[in-house]
Amino acid sequence: MIRLEIIKIHDKQYPELLRRIKNPPKQLYVEGNIELLKTNIIAIIGSRSCSENGIMLTNKFAKELVYQGITISSGMALGIDTIAHKTAIQEKGKTIAVLGSGFEHIFPKQNIKLYSQIIQQGGLVITEYPPEETVKSKNFLERNRIISGISLGILVIEAAYRSGTSVTAKLAIQQERKVFALPHELEDKHGIGTNQLIKKGAKMVTDTKDIIKEFPFLKYKKYLREIRKDNYKKICNNEAYKDIYEQITEVPISLNDIYRKTNKKITEINNILLMLELEGFIKKVAGGYVCILEKK
Repeated sequence: MIRLEIIKIHDKQYPELLRRIKNPPKQLYVEGNIELLKTNIIAIIGSRSCSENGIMLTNKFAKELVYQGITISSGMALGIDTIAHKTAIQEKGKTIAVLGSGFEHIFPKQNIKLYSQIIQQGGLVITEYPPEETVKSKNFLERNRIISGISLGILVIEAAYRSGTSVTAKLAIQQERKVFALPHELEDKHGIGTNQLIKKGAKMVTDTKDIIKEFPFLKYKKYLREIRKDNYKKICNNEAYKDIYEQITEVPISLNDIYRKTNKKITEINNILLMLELEGFIKKVAGGYVCILEKK
């Protein structure tokens, strides 16, 4: 049975990175594998009301970071946070959830099962609040400084205009953490915040290697072939992705031609093309897009 432990700021188990921020919590209430606080951690954050594309991207980057030996941290909120935690668990990796309430008031209630799974699978759940602390909106903003504070950097998958995700990114910058963001189409409401972050100096990433190479002490490991096979199966099982992918051959095809053949919205097509490009299935060339992997 997992028991609640308290780590005070001067204890050796207290994460050193967190201790160095401007206003570190004086103590942490923790359940699970405390040793994860000593590992290399990257936070994955994003919108609660995420898009289908955001789910795919979160799966991709969380999975690949796990395969790099990285611990995934997030806030156990609905949306991107939940997907990041679940992917880490599914891939037999490690994850840390940071709560904005006490352990007697797990929020959101939909994630009580996820909270248990994280601990049972060797993960960790932490909060600065005592068990009886109820859910308060201000606590979640304060919680965000811990998510970035324990991490080497944060990866922003999606962020709407003036979102809580953007607040976390701002805190990360103040803490001198690396901030990574995925580019989005200009018309995509889920990407307004990420595009703004890139304009303000966040590192634009299109590949997990872009993150790993920012930390000299991390050694990049070549991805296992199984990841690519698994991602290809997901694309084939998703009708929207499959419809567009089937139009792309070794002969360049333009965005307008794909639009005419599929009759899908331009924004949707752009999002799917970006995802296929990030996965390494297609590439953009003069005249449009070409397939760079054999379709099996």
